[in-house]
Amino acid sequence: MKTTLKDWPEVYRRIKDAPGFDEHEKILFARSLAATPDERWHMNVTYLKSLGLWGRYGRRKSASK
Repeated sequence: MKTTLKDWPEVYRRIKDAPGFDEHEKILFARSLAATPDERWHMNVTYLKSLGLWGRYGRRKSASK
């Protein structure tokens, strides 16, 4: 099944009864399963930017703490 990020609700419906995860974790898992590799890369970059760890000096700045 070829999916894109916009198809994550369909993937979520398939895994919503899986034991051992809360609802938030299931949503994140469904989004990562539904996303294409490029979409997963974009989500990763966006997350790192939100933490201030993306860019020329982000890794160096966090390592000095």
